[in-house]
Amino acid sequence: MTSKDYELEQRNGGWSYVIKGRHSPVYASREAAIEAAKGDTFDQELDDELEEGLEDTFPASDPVSITRKSHTGGPDRHKKD
Repeated sequence: MTSKDYELEQRNGGWSYVIKGRHSPVYASREAAIEAAKGDTFDQELDDELEEGLEDTFPASDPVSITRKSHTGGPDRHKKD
């Protein structure tokens, strides 16, 4: 990765790098952000798959549909006639 592949920004009292519009976590020093940027393995295909998965689950505010096939509690084993 070359320095043209990422940009550094000061954010929230530290440093962050930006790759293709994606911000990294904030690092305490500029040097730590540079080292992290050099090791970043951003995968566009994986990012696209994640985005598609998130779109497929929209809206997330809808409750999950769960049905129960039996009643709560165990069977009555000690029935007296």
